[in-house]
This record gives sequence, structure tokens and C-alpha cells, in this order.
Amino acid sequence: MVKTTPSGLAITSPTPPAITPPTNLVRPGTLTVLSDTTYPPQESIDPSSQQAVGFDVDIAQAIAAKMGLSATIQSTNSPQIVSALLAKKGDAIISALQVTPDLERQVALVAYFQSGQSILVRKGNPAAIGGLTDLCGKKVAVQVQSPEENAIDEANGGICKDNTIKKQVYPTDLQAVLILKQQGVQAAMDDFPVAAYFVKQTPDQLELAGPPLKTNPEGIAVDPKNGELLRAMQQAMMAIYKDGTYRQILTKWNLLDGEIPASQIVVNPSPTTS
Repeated sequence: MVKTTPSGLAITSPTPPAITPPTNLVRPGTLTVLSDTTYPPQESIDPSSQQAVGFDVDIAQAIAAKMGLSATIQSTNSPQIVSALLAKKGDAIISALQVTPDLERQVALVAYFQSGQSILVRKGNPAAIGGLTDLCGKKVAVQVQSPEENAIDEANGGICKDNTIKKQVYPTDLQAVLILKQQGVQAAMDDFPVAAYFVKQTPDQLELAGPPLKTNPEGIAVDPKNGELLRAMQQAMMAIYKDGTYRQILTKWNLLDGEIPASQIVVNPSPTTS
């Protein structure tokens, strides 16, 4: 049987044995997923439908479908999102959460993506940029006080010390990318998913130069006391990986460079069910 998600993805139901849906959901029949819906293309609110859309949203819907459930996205601000999960306001978090030792001490995680920093260039890559070392001596636009600005500063103190990157800093990444389009710089740097989104929006003007830099896995968070749900989430994530749904969603959002291997899906061991 094929089930169609609200985003239009056709998701094939799992073959037996089916993944048993958890019995302790916040709302029966629904996987309630907390997400800070302000970070396209991973999660945002569609202004026309007022519904959550994005790569993370499609992953949540696909995982829920493998359990025979629907997914409800509940917008939650990032600073409160972990405490909201642990207070049982939702069943899981999918919100571009980077897997860090601090986060692993608070929640159980199922890895589903790897992010990083990307170099944006104009279509055709006229400056032949393939990686960070190729930025030495070139004009590069970045958002102020961003990880990418830090990466440039680090490069200027190291690999580009003798031929420094000419950093141009802007209040927003939108402005940095606009300067690139207007040929004011030879490259721009941004978070990989955001950079890929800029390319998806204007493929005739932009492309990514090389694979993402400084990659780090992202995870779906579950209450560490909820072993039943964690096991079901791990099984469902593995199922969409194996049947091709995962790659289909990555391709839809131009995020194939963020694919993780199956071996990385289980981040930390299944805890004891409370």
C-alpha cells in the first residue's frame, strides 16, 4: 500500500514485520514532533498554507508513516525545545539539532542527516573553487558573527596566512549571497542546507563548490526514558533508508551531500524503557 504525505511524497508502507507503533504517545495515533520552524529548507512555515514544510518535516512524516501514524509538527522555539520534550509536550524533536556531547547527555538521538558549511559560487564556478584552500586571496562574503566567518578567520590564521581571504561581512546571509550574484565577490559561505536552498531557488545563478566542510551529524531527539519510542524511531529511520524514501527526500530538497550512512543512524544505545 502507498501512503501520500501532505507534502506529496508517496511513501510505501513497510513490509512485514511492521514497525509496532509506540503505545505511550502524547496523542494517540499521531507522532507529535517539536520543531523550531524558522530554518528553511529544513523546517519553516509555508506562508500560503500556514503548514510546516521542509526536509525535516518530510523525514518526520515518512518515519511516522512507517509506524502507521500521522505526524503533527508543533512549532517550538529552540531555547525551550529540549525542556518541552522532557516535559512531554511532544514525542520527539526534529529541528536541525547538531549531535553534541551536551545534547547526548540530555536526550536519546537517532541520526538522520549531516550538516556543515558550504561554499557558494556563481553558476559555472568561474573562479574554479573546489574547497577552502581555493579561497585564499579571493573575496568571500559571509554573514557577521557566523560559523562561516569564524572559519575564514581560522583559515587566515592558518592555510591562507600568506595569502589571506578578503572577507566581506554582511548583516544577513541573504545580503552576502546577493553580493555574490552581483559579482562583488568570488564566493560566499553559508550553512550547507541554507546554501543548498539558495541553489535550489536560483539554479541558473548559483552552485555549490565542493562537498560540505566541518560536517557534523544531526539527530532526532527522544526522551531517554522512552525506550519504546526510541526503538520504533530507529527502526522507522532504517526502513526509510533501505526502501529509498530517505534518498528521495534528500533529492527533493537538494541535500544529497548531507546523506548519512546506515551505520550512523543509531547515535546512542537504547535506554531502559521506563
